[in-house]
Amino acid sequence: MRTLILAALCCFASLAVATPEPWNTLPPAEQQALAPIQAQWNTLPEKAQHNFRRLAQQYPKLTPDQKQRFSSRLVTWASLTPEQRQAAREKYRAFSQIPREKREQIKQMARQNRAARMQQPASSVPQVNVRP
Repeated sequence: MRTLILAALCCFASLAVATPEPWNTLPPAEQQALAPIQAQWNTLPEKAQHNFRRLAQQYPKLTPDQKQRFSSRLVTWASLTPEQRQAAREKYRAFSQIPREKREQIKQMARQNRAARMQQPASSVPQVNVRP
């Protein structure tokens, strides 16, 4: 009996092992959401594909601004090297350990810095002298 149960568990475990899913098998809505990473899709590990598909399922519920932000961040993420992605994950984990109030303060400061940079006049950009 014990052998039969062990054999059944092994069979079910082998069925649970997923393989990466080809791009052309994704539903159109997921293809739309994940379009920025289409070129890399077929080379992504199954776990990464699964995580991206979970995110893509939320895409239809996003506002147009949120969709733009999602796509922009996806393009940025896709352009990172594996080392840069790992560094980003570690930074996220460390940031998550900071108390909520302090995280909000840091986010607010980052927003203010971003807004200040966006408001700088073009004349404040350093000039590059090019000689013919």
